Amino acid sequence: MRLRALFSRLALTTTAAGLAVTGLALPAQAADEVEVPYIGIFSPETVTVINGQSKTVKFDLYNLSGVSAKDVVLTFGSAAKPISPDLGFTAPAGCDATSCAIGDLAPNQRRSVKFTIKPAAGAGAADPAKTIALSTTVGAQPSDETSITVVRTDKGGVDLEVEDVADLKLAHGKSADVPVLVRNTGNKDVAALGLLVMAPYGVTPVLDYRNCERDADVGGFLCVFNEPLAGGGAFTLPKNTPLRVKVPSDAAGPFDYPVYIAAVGLTEKYVFDFAKRTAGAAGKELSLEAVSSTSAAEEPEAADDLNEDDNYTIFSVTVPKSTAETAAVGGSFTGEIGEERTAEVGLRNLGPSGTIPPSITSLQYAHIKLPTGIELMKLDERCLPGTSLTEIDESVTDLAEVTDLVCLVVDSVPNKGRYLFSLSAEILDVAEHKAGSVSINGGVQDKKKDNNKAALTVKLTPSGGTGGGLPITGAPAGLIAGGGAALLAAGFIAFRAARRRRIVTVAE
Repeated sequence: MRLRALFSRLALTTTAAGLAVTGLALPAQAADEVEVPYIGIFSPETVTVINGQSKTVKFDLYNLSGVSAKDVVLTFGSAAKPISPDLGFTAPAGCDATSCAIGDLAPNQRRSVKFTIKPAAGAGAADPAKTIALSTTVGAQPSDETSITVVRTDKGGVDLEVEDVADLKLAHGKSADVPVLVRNTGNKDVAALGLLVMAPYGVTPVLDYRNCERDADVGGFLCVFNEPLAGGGAFTLPKNTPLRVKVPSDAAGPFDYPVYIAAVGLTEKYVFDFAKRTAGAAGKELSLEAVSSTSAAEEPEAADDLNEDDNYTIFSVTVPKSTAETAAVGGSFTGEIGEERTAEVGLRNLGPSGTIPPSITSLQYAHIKLPTGIELMKLDERCLPGTSLTEIDESVTDLAEVTDLVCLVVDSVPNKGRYLFSLSAEILDVAEHKAGSVSINGGVQDKKKDNNKAALTVKLTPSGGTGGGLPITGAPAGLIAGGGAALLAAGFIAFRAARRRRIVTVAE
């Protein structure tokens, strides 16, 4: 259903930043490597606007690199692709008609941008769709480019928008109210409203209301309001029933935790089914407060939304640094010559907080050097051949050639938790099985480094052995195209590699 699809889209947004530019290619020659700042544009592909009505279009700029971006400029249109005058384009406040000076963006920093369009009434919905080209530069050097297709309509419809929320800074154990404002900028009424809130990584939404329900499958909350929102109307949450967000006392930091707020029109059937499910719920009811005098029809019909891309907003809750001491977990391939055995290696978190979730600027990983005298048969989908994030061996096509692996920690590891990778190998008949190692890159939270390395060995048994557990299944990431964690892992690595440029220095 549409609600679940919207939740899924929100969940994928956090991964998109890591995968958005993985198709960039590296120059072939190398001397010194320098990471170049990259400002990605995350905008809707299509915007539908009602002829004669103004439409606000919002999108985000992200610094998707590990270095600061100086002198960022956003450009609207180009000499080759000028913006059509009949779209009624108005640049954001403080910008000229063709460009915006954004200034500097720190690594992983986001900047929201809005412009408006207003095609004239009677412009003709049958006219071909027009595009608005967008591009970014960093220090006058090209960075990213995309375009938004503008579709015009005379029919109209519901068009829900969620107002932007300013980022927050909260200490461990603290909480804050979040302002929520939902507008219907369309010309049709929506019969009932759903408010979706999702914080996927650790910040806790506080929504202890009887008309709010947690969806365990996607980890978000849905609050249902069985009242209409008229075209041109707006609702907010009153002060006596706010949305609050709380930072757990053991939350990992430093990290900017994303929080998503979305609005969606609901069908009468969904509202009826929801009321049955929550009939016995206790507590206060989360209510809506009108901020517009526009009145809605008594029994409006539900309508599709013209622009679902602006039905949600994203803000971050910045949490200060916490300590998470990580230690390497070694292992062994235990068995007879010729047997295929599995070892599980990785890291354990000694606490006292969890580890920060992965991001473009902070990614934990393990460098696994395999022992000699084995042939790798299966590898964990979070692992790729290589020695570090910037030294991935893309030339390897056969697992038998692999001697080193980079394995990514793609989740937050809780206090006292373990994060292990499964490797399956055949024990070969050789004169000596030299030990390998597991080396952990613990990141900024890890103060002690003396326990970040452990041995990975081969232990021969005279008549077989039990060692290692079951071999894993699935295609090896990096050798065969995969999905899930493998795609995320490959995306992170390819992104960091793709943003590095090779500079040759010539000595006089």
